[in-house]
Order: sequence, then structure tokens, then C-alpha cells
Amino acid sequence: MKRVALGAALTVLLALAPVMAAEAAPPAGLSVSIHRDGAEVRPGDRLTYTATVRNEGTSPVEGRLVITVPDYLRVADAEGADRSGSDTSWTVTVPARSEVSEKLTGVLERIPKGQVRVTTLVSLYLGGQAQATIRSADAAAIAGVKDPAHAAGDRPTAPAGQPWLVALVGLAILMVAALGALAAWRLVIQRRRRLQA
Repeated sequence: MKRVALGAALTVLLALAPVMAAEAAPPAGLSVSIHRDGAEVRPGDRLTYTATVRNEGTSPVEGRLVITVPDYLRVADAEGADRSGSDTSWTVTVPARSEVSEKLTGVLERIPKGQVRVTTLVSLYLGGQAQATIRSADAAAIAGVKDPAHAAGDRPTAPAGQPWLVALVGLAILMVAALGALAAWRLVIQRRRRLQA
């Protein structure tokens, strides 16, 4: 029985490991943001994004700042950046209690049917890490398109492309509840045995 409970607990921890790793807290005082002028966007617009890394900590921070644009936004200018597919990146050093910003200008081409927002992501990768330390996003409203997730009285749905994450967390919660029930049942059986002895 102990081996079964230990195996189930280990399964839960292994299932949650990617979630916990993805949500590891960034260093204290470190934040990243992305800003774009204007409210709504439409095809043909020239958009300028400013990505900013702010370091309120006491030590300098070095890393790679990456802006990821949708494939229907053509990058026109990103001074000093490396480009690979939809990613534009800069190597940045942010002194303590300071901030560093980089700009990307792009032209919004034909927006695919079904899109309700033009979403641009900014990520900061510290050192040589393969996973982003911290992320933020800009989700621009498209002129003439209603976003059902932001309509009055509607609840936003899970982020597109991550239903597996919601399912994984739900499964982990169910497994923890099952382990708790199993432990409680074992305590009841042990107490009955003691009373009968």
C-alpha cells in the first residue's frame, strides 16, 4: 500500500514538474513589458513595439530579449537585432536599478480570417537558458472584429495552444485528491484495527 501511495505521489510530482519549471519565479525586481501606440490595428498599419526590461535588483542582469511577432506582421526595422523566423532578438545587459529598451517596427499584412487579436510576445532568456525566464504580451484589437472573450458577461477561455496545460493541472489535482482520500481511508482502517485488538 505504501509503495502504491509513493508511486502515485511521484507520478503527480513528475506531471507537475514542467508546469512548476515553466512558472519558476524570475529574480526579484526583474520585469519585462511590451508597448505599442494606438488602440485598434488594421491591415497596412505600421506598428512600432517597444520592449523594456526593468531591473530593480542590486546586480546587473544579462540575457537575450526576444520579440515574437505573428507571421502576418512583416518586420521592417529592428536595429542591432538578430532575426530568425518570427523571432527578433537582442543581447542585453541591464544594470541594477535600471532599464533597457529595444524597438521593432513592422507592417501588418493581410490578417488571417478568424483572428480576433494581433498578439506579439516578448520574452527574456537569462544567460544561456533555453526556457524564457519571464514573458509578457501585447494583444492589439483588430478594427471591426469583436473579441468574444472580452464581451460583457463572457468568461475568457483558456489560452489557445495550451489546453494540455489545463488538462495536466486538472489531472494533478484529481490525483492529489485521490491520494488524500487513500491516506484518510488507511487511517480509518488502522484505528479500527487498534480498537479491535
